[in-house]
Amino acid sequence: MKKITFTTLCLLAFVFTTYSQTFSTGTIILSNTSGLEYSAKIDITASEVTLTLIGPADRYLSLGLGVQSMTNNGDVVMYLNGTTLSDRTFGGVGVVPSADSNQDWSTVSNVTSGGVRTLISTRALNTGEANDYVFSTLDTSIDLVWARGNSASFALVYHGAANRGITSSGITLGTERFELTNNFKIYPNPGSTAFNIELLNNLTAANLEVYDILGKQVYAGEVSEFNYKVNVSQWNSGIYLVKVSNEISTQTKKFIKQ
Repeated sequence: MKKITFTTLCLLAFVFTTYSQTFSTGTIILSNTSGLEYSAKIDITASEVTLTLIGPADRYLSLGLGVQSMTNNGDVVMYLNGTTLSDRTFGGVGVVPSADSNQDWSTVSNVTSGGVRTLISTRALNTGEANDYVFSTLDTSIDLVWARGNSASFALVYHGAANRGITSSGITLGTERFELTNNFKIYPNPGSTAFNIELLNNLTAANLEVYDILGKQVYAGEVSEFNYKVNVSQWNSGIYLVKVSNEISTQTKKFIKQ
């Protein structure tokens, strides 16, 4: 009986670990023009893809997925209206991409700080739409084309090679996250001055680490209370990854600083 139980637990651990793995491009520098820097990051799990675009807050941003040019019927996403990411399809070189009938990207966060916009959106790996790029955890690389406005406007006009380009990025396995249990919760989330960590499932102590969207650690401490408060009033607005761990497991959740 003990052997069967142990084997079952190992199998469950393997299954949950597999499904919690994140494959990532890491941060892709699309443009390093001073004051107009533009980057992208794609994270893929077994159930969802997360796209992070960081660029100038006062103009349009776009990214073509799985293509090396404005290929007819190629998939492209564009931030145009100051609110959400638009799911579109290329109509060929020089043709304004048309909006898809189904808008599959959901905006998780859209914040600006110091003239820089951080836009985070999610969608299913396979939307079922004919022209949408199909993501997979088996992908090893992805081709990308990009463009951003050449002036402080969301109008679809650009001139000069500095405002558009072609690149490709490898996709590798990120740090594994074990999520066998829901070990903690964060509130309020989003928050502007502080957030609380509440330990669950009889946890009495855990290590706490917080990272910004670029992977820089901004906080570290030990949670030894049922409720633990973290002051975030001096942090920049944006998305942060909150990691709680002990000798048994590690869990990471997103916190949005307003």
